[in-house]
Amino acid sequence: MLEFEQNLAGYLSFKVSAHQGDKVRITMGEMLDENGDVTLKNVQLPNGKRITPEQKIELICKEGENVYYPHFFIAGFKFVSVEFPREIDINNFEQIALYSSLEETSSFECSNELINIFYKNTLWSLKSNSADIPTDCPTRERMGWTGDSQVFFNTASYITNYAAFTKKHLVDVFDRQWENGKLPQIAPFSNEDWFMDPMNGSVGWADVGVLTPYRFYKKYGDIRILKNNYDRMMKYAKFMISRCGRTKGIYAIYAKHLHLSKKNKKYQVNNGQSYGEWAEPSDVRSFVWTDFCEPHPEESMAYTVFIMEKMIEISKLCHKEENIPLLEEYRDGVRKAYQELVTKEKFSLDTNRQAKLVRPLYMNLLSLEQKEYAKKRLIQALDWYDWKLGTGFLSTPFILNVLEDIDPEYAYRLLENEKMPGWLYMAKNNTGTIWEGWEGPSAQQGISSLNHYSKGAMVEWLFSSMLGIKIIGNNLIEIKPVIGGHVSFANGTYKSIYGRITSSWKKDGDKVTLEVTIPSNVSAHVVFGSIDKVLEQGTYTFTK
Repeated sequence: MLEFEQNLAGYLSFKVSAHQGDKVRITMGEMLDENGDVTLKNVQLPNGKRITPEQKIELICKEGENVYYPHFFIAGFKFVSVEFPREIDINNFEQIALYSSLEETSSFECSNELINIFYKNTLWSLKSNSADIPTDCPTRERMGWTGDSQVFFNTASYITNYAAFTKKHLVDVFDRQWENGKLPQIAPFSNEDWFMDPMNGSVGWADVGVLTPYRFYKKYGDIRILKNNYDRMMKYAKFMISRCGRTKGIYAIYAKHLHLSKKNKKYQVNNGQSYGEWAEPSDVRSFVWTDFCEPHPEESMAYTVFIMEKMIEISKLCHKEENIPLLEEYRDGVRKAYQELVTKEKFSLDTNRQAKLVRPLYMNLLSLEQKEYAKKRLIQALDWYDWKLGTGFLSTPFILNVLEDIDPEYAYRLLENEKMPGWLYMAKNNTGTIWEGWEGPSAQQGISSLNHYSKGAMVEWLFSSMLGIKIIGNNLIEIKPVIGGHVSFANGTYKSIYGRITSSWKKDGDKVTLEVTIPSNVSAHVVFGSIDKVLEQGTYTFTK
């Protein structure tokens, strides 16, 4: 049995000396079973008598030296079992990483080594899932899940030059757009099971067609991404609007009555199938089969408001003002309906499910009174859960921003918690990559992948908040570090389209020193303690 340093996506190359007819049997996996053997339990999908993927190699040897490497095969693996009737030299077995060429554009280090490990593991999981398309994992499905790609874009575009890869992905996304404007859960088309088809159009996944071009423009300043895709984006926005109102369609049987007022019923979204929050910790919200077939009104209404708001901004940027009244009507109407929805017992803000509080706070969906209540209730929910991370797929990228807005110390308290579930629990039980499930090797009865990048979306916060580096506009950046917790220093660089930006801070007793480097032809708004000024190119040091 061979153990390599890194869990990754790639292939195995090896050389053996053999007699004619000898067989080499190879099994490649991400983890070991209770007996210390390589297991494929967490990457295989049994379907009757057929089990995929095998992640196995069988080589029938010729006499003498045999050299093997594949031309059309990628596996996700850290461990390799080798069966061979003769002695082998382990130095003749090589693990080769394979991924699209993504220039690394960042560096990061802080005083907490587990955060550093998580950052490095996020980069490896991005590489492992970037072989031409942004896959969810390199082992089992290997499909371009759009939910993964949209929640992770901001992180990916900090740590790599992600522009060309993203533009290609968006071509695949819009190639699958339906005539009615619906966008896919997976792009390009893959071998989707029949029961998955109704999930296309699911909020958080299909929204990739608006959120990714919007974030691309914000990060790279290229308005062509909006102008070239505007009609397709607007078509999707109108698809979202078409779902508002009465429940209809074949799956209406699964929709529960929302009991909204007559005025707000026009703007409710209680149609179709969708994923909802997806993949919360099992002791917060365990999965049930109806999660596949029921509509998810809270998530659907929240994202409808969110997309309308982004499309209003995009329409102004693209000088498409004729669409704005319609977008504003549904932004405001669905927001009002959402505010009534959360007064109902089933969707109440009086909940310990962090996602149900993080999402409306991040997306600005609540009335002032509801907002203040949700902030207090979120802290209570975190206290109840011992300050462990209880969000699922969609809200995990938002929670640190929401807590930072309440009190930066709350954000650091959650970030630094090493208990399961949490980012640093993942780093402490290091597999070299980011896990699909919070519980890692034991998640979903041991069938969860250990190489999914989506939960690594937290890394965006390390750059935008801990280091405070943000792109604000054309040739304008902001450096506004958020300092707190037990982190005593942090430093990093981001090679933006405007040049290399650095931010480095260090605590020394009651003093904190910040050093920043601003590239040429850029203005930087620096906010640090009492300092609030716009600076030009150069390196500056401040102490507070």
